[in-house]
Amino acid sequence: MKLVHSASLTDVGVHRQANQDACIVLPDLGLLAVADGMGGLEKGEVASGAAIALIRDAKRALAEIITQVDADPSVRNRLALGGAMEQVAELGSSRVQQLTQGANSGTTLVLGIVAGGHLLVVNVGDSRAYILRQGKMRMLTDDHTVAAAQLRSGMMSPEEYETSPYQHMLYQALGIRSELDPDLFDEPLAHGDIVLLCSDGLTGPITDEEIGALILEHEDLDVAAQKLVDKANERGGPDNITVTLTRIEDPTLPSATELEEDRQRLADGRLSLPLTGYDLRVLRHYLDYRALSRGEEVDLGEGLQLVLRGAIAEEGVMRGPGEVAGIAAWIRGGDPELAIAELDGAALVLDYEALRELERRRPKTAARFFRGLLGAAYAGGGSTPR
Repeated sequence: MKLVHSASLTDVGVHRQANQDACIVLPDLGLLAVADGMGGLEKGEVASGAAIALIRDAKRALAEIITQVDADPSVRNRLALGGAMEQVAELGSSRVQQLTQGANSGTTLVLGIVAGGHLLVVNVGDSRAYILRQGKMRMLTDDHTVAAAQLRSGMMSPEEYETSPYQHMLYQALGIRSELDPDLFDEPLAHGDIVLLCSDGLTGPITDEEIGALILEHEDLDVAAQKLVDKANERGGPDNITVTLTRIEDPTLPSATELEEDRQRLADGRLSLPLTGYDLRVLRHYLDYRALSRGEEVDLGEGLQLVLRGAIAEEGVMRGPGEVAGIAAWIRGGDPELAIAELDGAALVLDYEALRELERRRPKTAARFFRGLLGAAYAGGGSTPR
């Protein structure tokens, strides 16, 4: 999906002598990326530059897969694109190691591609991706720092995090001689969404709420990017600052209200009880959206149906929003009885091939998902359509 309105800006900041950040925006491919060479290490600018250069070199290969996703954003095509993005990160890490020749160097990378009405994001390190929707900023990525990991695990309070000396200690980055395990997230997009990718030179001095407010003040994204950089510098500019922005312009996409309601239903459903916020963001990459029409036959042999709106009648039991149809067939492994959509609505379909890929790629998330399925299966009952 082409980016009609986008902007990018990088700045050395107030206290740094050199800019070790790098970024790229390829509007024709719907691609944005930010890399932040690790501050204080040798050849940080070489590392970040190498990561971005590799993305530029890979654009032809990526273009072919992106075109497929734009034509058919099914889970299989999105899985192929996500795999290619992860491979870009892994190749980037190898290239950084080669170019720095063993120097103590590395770089973060956050890579976003807009295709088929989805934003796919791969990230390593603590550069971030955000979505600004209905006036609210939401972070799509997790920081790969020791302090952030401790905060997520409950070992550290938010107050302790703010003063932790480990806020910038990365446990994973491109070019470091350790196993690379990029995160991959997949966000359905709405018309009017604004996507921000940035280095920690922006998010350190400015809060997420302030960033969102500054963007909303300026229709022109080039002006908004400049205002963000200016504000970070006004707050001391302790690091290099890099920003990429794009506004999603496609009236055929779902409404922001619909997407947010569906996301909340998924988070509040019976299935989600053992799942973390991270799990739910990971899981979305493996799901296909399906509209339901009243009276339509639903083949539960295709996969599990996570009901978002409407209802599916399965073996005499009504599955409403937040519930899952097809669990019984999944457990017994036999042919399921025919299910019927009782109301107009929508479901997210997890087919069995995608489920196996989830188990291979994210086994801990898959294990919690299976636990949620079993819990939902033995909870009994069903629901009244609501």
